[in-house]
Amino acid sequence: MKRIFIITVLMVAFTANVFSASYEETMTANIQKMYKASSVSEFTGLANQFERIANAEKDKWQPAYYAAYCYLMATITTEMSAEEKHKLLDSAQAQLDVLMKSFNTESEIYALQAFVYQIRITDMMKGMKYSGLSSEALVEAERLNPNNPRVYYLKGTNTFHTPKAFGGGKEKAKPMFEKAAVLFDIQKPANAIEPAWGVEHNNQMLAACDSNEE
Repeated sequence: MKRIFIITVLMVAFTANVFSASYEETMTANIQKMYKASSVSEFTGLANQFERIANAEKDKWQPAYYAAYCYLMATITTEMSAEEKHKLLDSAQAQLDVLMKSFNTESEIYALQAFVYQIRITDMMKGMKYSGLSSEALVEAERLNPNNPRVYYLKGTNTFHTPKAFGGGKEKAKPMFEKAAVLFDIQKPANAIEPAWGVEHNNQMLAACDSNEE
């Protein structure tokens, strides 16, 4: 009986390790594809893959997070109408709504929520609404993790695109991008599954802040 018990325990442990390895390998492979994607169809296809993983791994926040990120990235890959953009962002928001219920202490989720709000700004009226919502989400993201570089990158982006008359502009945005750059440099992801996006565009925005072009 004791031998059977030991064998059972070993089999359970082995199975758990196999599933864990399979999850990490699948996630890593899809994330690598995501960073190389360049079309709407590629991003939405990957979003569907991440959604399927999320349905099977309900105790992990990363799959739904990357599904939302893929839907968001699909909106900035090519020119599209505001209606098409908001439809994709609705799909991203659906993933974030689920995450907010079960993982509301994760800074990265609030940072991505802020990013979705920023991309929602497709006209002046939406700018008045979503700029404020983005700022609120970033306040929470910063509270949960003051060392999250995406917080300051997104704060900088929001400020850069806000007119000077309303407290924005590149002069005020530059310190935020600089802080993000420092944190991007020292806050390396713990593994291939953790978020790592933003650094390249942050560097581009820093260069834009130093440019003489208005």
